[in-house]
Amino acid sequence: MWSSVATGDSDVFTTAWLPYTHASYWEEYGNDVERLGTIYDEAVLAIVVPDYVTINSIAEMKDHESEFQGRIVGIDPGAGIMEATRNATMPTYGMGDWTLVESSESGMLSELERAISNEEWVAVTGWAPHWKFFAYDLKMLEDPEETLGGMEEIVVIARKGFTEDFPEAAEFFKNWKINSAQLGEVMYMINIDKMSPYDAARSWIEANPDVVDSWIQ
Repeated sequence: MWSSVATGDSDVFTTAWLPYTHASYWEEYGNDVERLGTIYDEAVLAIVVPDYVTINSIAEMKDHESEFQGRIVGIDPGAGIMEATRNATMPTYGMGDWTLVESSESGMLSELERAISNEEWVAVTGWAPHWKFFAYDLKMLEDPEETLGGMEEIVVIARKGFTEDFPEAAEFFKNWKINSAQLGEVMYMINIDKMSPYDAARSWIEANPDVVDSWIQ
């Protein structure tokens, strides 16, 4: 996404996580893109466990290596949360010899669902907002050393010259704001109710005209 917009092959993408998760991408491409607006300002990375797991902090994980089978189930190996987990979280909290399982988002979710169905302990790389928090009883473990960064923003990034070429679209992206409940509702329709992204968005727009009007006034 970053390289495509930076080279002008794409106009916009709407899911830049700043300032932590995509810090390396911002450093590489920041001078070649426009930052249009912030859609959501309460995003966070976390190690996520089922609610029945009896610990509340990543700092406690090393004392329960056997329950977690000495592993954290991750996603794509190049993802920002994987880099942070591998290089900061695990060594900081004494899990340097644990395994960070490289997978995909769907693979991680399948492992999470399987563990929950058997009431097993499992830890996964997670982030909010995400529909899994509406589908399962989960909790984010505390990260007292902030190895995964603090609160983040989900930011709209555009190619250089986009605002000049499309001023009304740029204004929309600057005005577009959504909160956790609103975003979770759309995610739930797509992932649990199995609606297409288009149909879920259309349904939400029709049910929330006042919110949408605030974006396009």
